[in-house]
Amino acid sequence: MTITRDEELRVTVQVFCYPEDAVLTGPARLCELAAELGADAIAVAVRYHPARRWFARHGVVRYSAPGITYFRPSDEGYGRLRPVAIAADQEITALRELREEARRYGLRFHAWTVVLHDDPVVAAHPDLAARTLDGTPTIHALCPSNPDVVSYAAALVTDVCAQFDPDLVELESALYAAWDPSYVISLELAPPTGTARALAGQCFCGACARLMEELGHDPDDLRRQALDQEGTGTLRTVRAEGTRRLVEATAAAAHRQDTAVRSLVFEDPETAALQGADPSAFKAVDAVGVGCGTLTGEALTARFAGLAALAGDRPLLASLNWSPDRTGERLAADVRVVLDAGASDIALYNLSLVPGSALPDFAAAARAARPA
Repeated sequence: MTITRDEELRVTVQVFCYPEDAVLTGPARLCELAAELGADAIAVAVRYHPARRWFARHGVVRYSAPGITYFRPSDEGYGRLRPVAIAADQEITALRELREEARRYGLRFHAWTVVLHDDPVVAAHPDLAARTLDGTPTIHALCPSNPDVVSYAAALVTDVCAQFDPDLVELESALYAAWDPSYVISLELAPPTGTARALAGQCFCGACARLMEELGHDPDDLRRQALDQEGTGTLRTVRAEGTRRLVEATAAAAHRQDTAVRSLVFEDPETAALQGADPSAFKAVDAVGVGCGTLTGEALTARFAGLAALAGDRPLLASLNWSPDRTGERLAADVRVVLDAGASDIALYNLSLVPGSALPDFAAAARAARPA
């Protein structure tokens, strides 16, 4: 399975959004709005993590519960693990209608899927929880070194493809857990920084230890090195192998249903590499998306270059966040920067969260992606 392009290798622009926006705006109007702004695709959360979200165009708050799933999971295909937190009927119906309206408006439908960050599933299977470097189990993340977790990720993607027939599955949190996000208020008077912070989320659970031994490494020795802020090269190799296994399983699940898949990477390059982001890990996916947030100028160029190196030869999507001080002109200029640096596609975050006054900025960014 490959992401096809027309003869002119046209850059595609997508907007991220939430099912609640389909309820608030209406599925047809939301697709119409995305198309008016110049988007080619709409990436809609079909699974998400806990968040309090301010829908500025509507002036309302909407909470997403941990592990929220905006569809009813199939009765078949799952093994030991399956989604637990299911959205209300209103959101589920709106999402299905949004998928159909996307076809009508000529928009590609991307199923934005948070995979391993799922508090209720972790609570139900604490033996599969990722751990921090000190050995404390997390409450939100599954560890991909566990074969049961890999099987769950593949089953989840299979279910998403069967239910929505998406053009592409966007895989979020399909890497090893990092120190952030933890989805809780973090009380840190002397917070770890730099390499120490990148290492603080390293997991050495039983499954990780078995993987390390399989690859010829002593888990206790690697953990001692990590505590001394050493051994990052070896850890990167281990994490890349664990991530490769999960990515291959999820990509195969999508490709069996003729759906493309893209791995998303949102952390800084040092942290992302220790999460398993690596060219060897991403060979099975059709593309990689990298999060550049609100960075601009030299910081944007450095972030994109660092994450691009971890993507290998996969086509790259650059995701840029709108912010009040990022004018349309500035956003458009940043789009051109990442395109010049090698981005194949652009994502704008987030149509559901921006105020109405920001819509011209999104349109300017879309125009910059496809200059006349």
